Amino acid sequence: MFPTHPKWALAAVLAFGSMLTAGAYAASPAPTASTGNVASVWIIWPKDGQAQPFETALKAHAAWRKQNGEGFVWSIYQPVVGEDLGFYVIRSEEHTWPQIDANETWEREHGAAEFDRDAGRYVKRVEHYFSKTDMDHSHWIQSKDYKYFGVYEFQLKPEGRDGVEDAIAKVHTAVEAAKWPYPYEIDTSIGGRGSLDIVEPMKSYADMAEPNPSLMSVLARSLGTKESAKETMNRFDSGIQKSAYTIFLYRPDLSTPRSGR
Repeated sequence: MFPTHPKWALAAVLAFGSMLTAGAYAASPAPTASTGNVASVWIIWPKDGQAQPFETALKAHAAWRKQNGEGFVWSIYQPVVGEDLGFYVIRSEEHTWPQIDANETWEREHGAAEFDRDAGRYVKRVEHYFSKTDMDHSHWIQSKDYKYFGVYEFQLKPEGRDGVEDAIAKVHTAVEAAKWPYPYEIDTSIGGRGSLDIVEPMKSYADMAEPNPSLMSVLARSLGTKESAKETMNRFDSGIQKSAYTIFLYRPDLSTPRSGR
């Protein structure tokens, strides 16, 4: 868990509204991206036995978005551990709320309903969420080589948020001062149960090895004693009602082009 090896949450998912459309549109220009901390996330479960045609539809959809000049970048992921491996996460991040509005307009004007009519026949279930990245307390290191993303999803106790946030702030101060080489990002999901997510990017499964130096040793150095570090992480643990962990595989073959992430 977070006390020994922080991992934040991809939070959830990604989104993609429209599908293949014919003809030209005199529509609004596609909104630009990469200026904010809001992500749009879709989770989609294909029908049993329909994963392959669903992926084919996703590839066509990604190509359509690129050809029509959409400013958003959509990244697609699949779980590789956990109880449910039968869904796809579709995510576009680093937006402002006005950009989310503008992209919904762009999708509508370019025929968003076409996706439902085409790929929708392969779909069993869909969920949609937003998430916000805590940019003040995340410890992200840019790389184009991330292949896996370990995601912790934490449900907080109503009375536990202050302790959790205090622990996160102290950890952030410690890892930044130590230039700790193990990145993570902190996310808050919007919709459904809501959650605090910690996501750790990995270039390979070898990155799952215990970090050296450990988070606890870095925190103890920052706070002055091992006891202070343990107390801080106990505050984090005591504020958690329940947690779950999943590893996601990035699927560049289904995604629209991205840079640095």
